[in-house]
Amino acid sequence: MWYKKWSMILDISALVLAFVIALYLRFDFNMNTVSKRWYISTFVILLTIDFLILYFKGLYDKKHKPLFYQIGLIIDGMVYSVFVYLLISYFVKMTDFSRLTLIYIFVIGLLLQIIFKSILLYLQRQRYKRGLDLSNALILGNYSSESKEIINKLMSNEFGINIFGYLSDDISNDNFIKLGDIKDFNNIIDKYHIDMIFISSKIDNIEKIVNICLSKYISIYSINNSINLPNYPMEIEIIDNMPVLKLKDVFIGGLEGHVKRLLDFTLSFLALIILSPLFIIISLLIKITSPGPVFFKHRRLGLNGKVIEIYKFRSMVINAQDVLNRLLAENPELRKEYEATYKLKNDPRITRVGKFLRKTSLDELPQLINVLKGDLSLVGPRPIILKEINKYGEYGKYLLRVPPGVTGLWQISGRSDIDYNERIEIDMQYISNWNIWLDLNILIKTIPAVLKKDGAY
Repeated sequence: MWYKKWSMILDISALVLAFVIALYLRFDFNMNTVSKRWYISTFVILLTIDFLILYFKGLYDKKHKPLFYQIGLIIDGMVYSVFVYLLISYFVKMTDFSRLTLIYIFVIGLLLQIIFKSILLYLQRQRYKRGLDLSNALILGNYSSESKEIINKLMSNEFGINIFGYLSDDISNDNFIKLGDIKDFNNIIDKYHIDMIFISSKIDNIEKIVNICLSKYISIYSINNSINLPNYPMEIEIIDNMPVLKLKDVFIGGLEGHVKRLLDFTLSFLALIILSPLFIIISLLIKITSPGPVFFKHRRLGLNGKVIEIYKFRSMVINAQDVLNRLLAENPELRKEYEATYKLKNDPRITRVGKFLRKTSLDELPQLINVLKGDLSLVGPRPIILKEINKYGEYGKYLLRVPPGVTGLWQISGRSDIDYNERIEIDMQYISNWNIWLDLNILIKTIPAVLKKDGAY
């Protein structure tokens, strides 16, 4: 928290100082011939965009990144903020800003941010050595020669990691705690408030250990390929210039999570107001052409496995479940199709109006109410029914860590034209690579995908 707070303060201070120095170098603070308001507006635009880019790219995460990695993010922030400013100034036809001043701000801001980051990293390491801001860690597995180098570096406290001890099933050592069953592991991580574990060799019951860590949001690092990598989304983290595999922190939280929720609430609220006449027309058509309620509620799995009821315009006959059971009992081909995708290509239960609603995806409009309530997000993995979770295998634990969405990568990738395994892969791609920019990109691409009716039935 100390590092994050001061990292933000120093980045903002670097740009403020760069702006002041630039004005001095260019005008010697004599700005009677230029628009002071536009210069201040320019600085606010640059500062805001730069800060947001650095934040959403993870520069202010709890654990600091290596300096070379941070320099890359700092350059990205300055380049993109200047580019966006130039776009804004072009569209508003405001060119009353010295290009030399902009260059000064860019170069000086870049240098000051790098200098401040270097100083801050040095101070943070000194705090680590004094036992401050440490993350509690545990090592699982054998203390092999291959893992010894990395583990010895971790034990120095230089990287903000406080190793309480080891759990091992075949080594007895004063530095090791004998590995018992999963209950022992669970008790130990609670007792010492463990934030991360380093798995140094292949061990039994690794899936159960990973599941426990995921449920408690404990970071998991793999040394010597100790985890079956295809089963988990991994990323590389650099520790003292050594690459270490880490299970991705798959969840949506912090400021990004709040921004996502704010975006969901605002857009769904506006959409419900704008589309209210269409809601009335569709409701009337359903009531006129088919007996039964206007809306259909279906139980799905939401965030953290909570059962939610999502709303749709009713597109089937009112006794649809009875009809389905009879069809599946009488037709093995249909049963096979339904068990593979939980959908039927030519579903006889769908009404005439329902067929149009599904083809145009208008039947899903009431899900905006779910978004407003917080059950769904505008963008996310597909909301699935309870028995589908078994099809996700090891990936199921990740699926339930993010809210399902009205649209997603699956919506712009062919929807019903892709098979089930591809749907799972697409959902995992979204979960593993989520950021607010990805959501905005998917929302924009959803409109032409729906209009083209790709994969809809």
